[in-house]
Amino acid sequence: MKLCAVSVLVVFLVEFSSARLTPILTGCSRSDPKFEKCVKQVVERIRSNMVAGNYGEGQPDAPPLDPIRIDRMAIDHGTGFRATLSNVTIEGAGAFSIRRVKLNVEEKMFNVSVRIPSMLVNGQYTLDMRLLLLRITGQGDFDLQLNNTIANMRLKYYLKPGADDQEYVQLYPVQVKLRFDKGRFHLHNLFNGDPTLGQIGNNVINEDPLVLLDEVRPAFEESLGKIFSEMANSAISGATELEILPL
Repeated sequence: MKLCAVSVLVVFLVEFSSARLTPILTGCSRSDPKFEKCVKQVVERIRSNMVAGNYGEGQPDAPPLDPIRIDRMAIDHGTGFRATLSNVTIEGAGAFSIRRVKLNVEEKMFNVSVRIPSMLVNGQYTLDMRLLLLRITGQGDFDLQLNNTIANMRLKYYLKPGADDQEYVQLYPVQVKLRFDKGRFHLHNLFNGDPTLGQIGNNVINEDPLVLLDEVRPAFEESLGKIFSEMANSAISGATELEILPL
């Protein structure tokens, strides 16, 4: 049910700085014809910092990339689908690989696409859904294994005047779009714990897990967008545009 993500968005506005950002980060010139390659190299170098949410002395604390934690998501699509997911933990996003990085300086925008090979998502759920001719209900713990998830992210920024007459970079909310490939659910305590009906319910869901994944996708995208925005804003706190994107 997730992704990832990741986060290169975080990286993104982090690594390209040379002045106000910490010494662990190096710059990638906006005019470099191998800009994308430079970004990938920097990401690999600071991957452990991203995972831990620690970009060095002087930078605000940021949420960790692995694991990602989401307190609560409520999905209500009418009588055909209602669900609540809580205490959600997503493990594995830190192993992302960058597929594409596009920079549009005029639009003040980055587009980043990453692939996450494997993620384990777990937490608690309540569910009431209709799938084919079966009404599936339950509440309890859930586990979800995701493989080959794609996270596409759009990050736009603006310049905010500071007290010292300098303009500092601030991000609009990060837009996240997830594309799921393979997933497998295990919903504990379906049908009030009836073992036979519970097995049937899980089997029906896993015959086409994308049906359930598509229902919860928007809630995950919104939650991850908020988390990634916090991560990136923490990482670039106090940086100017020229420091983030040197000429």
